[in-house]
Amino acid sequence: MKVAFTPAFVLVALVSPALACAADGAPPASPEITAAMQPYLDNYKIAGIIGIVADKTGKVHYKNLMGFADVEAKKAISEDNVFWIASMTKMFTGASIMMLVDEGKVSLDDPVTKFIPQLGKWMVVEERDQAHVLLKPPARPVTIRHLLSHTSGLAGSSELQQVTGSDSAPLKARALSSVTGPLQSHPGDKYAYGNQGMNVAARVVEVVSGMPYETFLQKRFFDPLGMTETTFWPSDAQVARLAGAYGPNKQKNGYARGDVGFLTKPLSDRTRRFPEAGGGLFSTTHDIFRYGLVLANDGELDGKRYLSRAAMDELRKEQTGKTKVNYSLGYHLRNGMFGHDGAYGTDLSVDPKTGMVAVFMVQCTSGDQWAARDLFLKTATKVFPK
Repeated sequence: MKVAFTPAFVLVALVSPALACAADGAPPASPEITAAMQPYLDNYKIAGIIGIVADKTGKVHYKNLMGFADVEAKKAISEDNVFWIASMTKMFTGASIMMLVDEGKVSLDDPVTKFIPQLGKWMVVEERDQAHVLLKPPARPVTIRHLLSHTSGLAGSSELQQVTGSDSAPLKARALSSVTGPLQSHPGDKYAYGNQGMNVAARVVEVVSGMPYETFLQKRFFDPLGMTETTFWPSDAQVARLAGAYGPNKQKNGYARGDVGFLTKPLSDRTRRFPEAGGGLFSTTHDIFRYGLVLANDGELDGKRYLSRAAMDELRKEQTGKTKVNYSLGYHLRNGMFGHDGAYGTDLSVDPKTGMVAVFMVQCTSGDQWAARDLFLKTATKVFPK
């Protein structure tokens, strides 16, 4: 659907210093962030933006809400909206493994075959042309560290996923089927971003913990943190609050609405849909902020320790070996910050030196989300109280 209108009027209060702080004492909008983000709305690149700039004590210094969650209905974006957070899901895969490392049940350098012996059949593409493919055994074992740092050699998705869909088979089936699609490089030799390694790592979590991956996340993270809206299966009521995904229409004079085509519909179907550990979660601003506070407080929040300081050190450290790519174990490392983003532009970034927690929630289909995210973080860093 294509809708044309002029968005410059959206939430004019955000650019008025006199109206910057709500009467109820709510955090003010940052005029600098408003000015930086407004062109993305004016040019129909992004329909709605939530930007949170907070410190590790949980104090929100700036809260910017701009634009619409539903352009057609002219519903303003709000913290009640649900977002597909896509690859931000990877953060929880890395954190789950590190929790098991803390418990002495897993080592990052354990071969994956220690937990899933059938994957000893992995082979590597040594030569390939139009006439033949030559496969050889891997030069070294695929480790848990390789899975989480995108250096395993696995393709971005399994052959099973490519046929059945990203979330239409259980994690066990996806992990075992990875042997049918050969490794594209020897473990540790190359960095290749994708979801398949995360799904295999999530299956390791299931094997080691003895519980379904979604149950592990619920018991270990979501329930104790009060992340009540974070799920692989948004309910019909949550789907009704899902922020629309938009980009500019062909004429560049309005919005064209997109969809979450990566996942199987209906999203609430727990019978035929399974966790996609590389990109399947839905969440809210509140829930992502709660997790950001765990990261900002070195793995601890409200008196409960989720991850050891040693585990947090691993999550903040480059883990891609000789490839030297700035990536950790399910976490991006960017400009001194760590966290992750998602396909439609959602982002959590934490600065361990200053304690800044920055949450950026958008659903953008045009590709403009990355420049907007980078500008938001640059501006957030400038306005964050020193």
